[in-house]
Amino acid sequence: MAGAMPLLILFQFASFVAAETLIFNWDVGWVTAAPDGYERPVIGVNGQWPWPIMECNINDTIVVNVNNNLGNETTSLHHHGIYQYGTNTMDGIAQVHQCPIPNGGSYTYTFTAYPSGTRWYHSHDQSQYPDGFRGPMIVHDSEWEESLGFDEQFTFSVSDW
Repeated sequence: MAGAMPLLILFQFASFVAAETLIFNWDVGWVTAAPDGYERPVIGVNGQWPWPIMECNINDTIVVNVNNNLGNETTSLHHHGIYQYGTNTMDGIAQVHQCPIPNGGSYTYTFTAYPSGTRWYHSHDQSQYPDGFRGPMIVHDSEWEESLGFDEQFTFSVSDW
């Protein structure tokens, strides 16, 4: 049992070293899209809609720099299902965990990607996610995923328009 403690410390250090820091720079603003065949203004990112899939590995550090260019609305960003141990001010629920990001303002969210699984991110201010401010977030756990025996995984995002 004497050798178990150094192995545990080594394992914890190895998982820390394997984690990465992923940085997302997002300018949030109005764009025109027609996912149902009829054009309308929707909330996009960096001039595009739909929003990108955020993919990361368990325990990665996620940094999201959000610039609000909506012109007429405040905004926020919530990563649904992510535990915010010690980072509850990064939870993105406007008027609860943070002040909303004002038009022309910026905010940086920094947190650890945990637990693994398929999640989603969206605005938690006003009713912006029905206007397009949403996207999938996948926190990979390669050991668990390999145990499933799948060749490929697909992500579908479904919503009323």
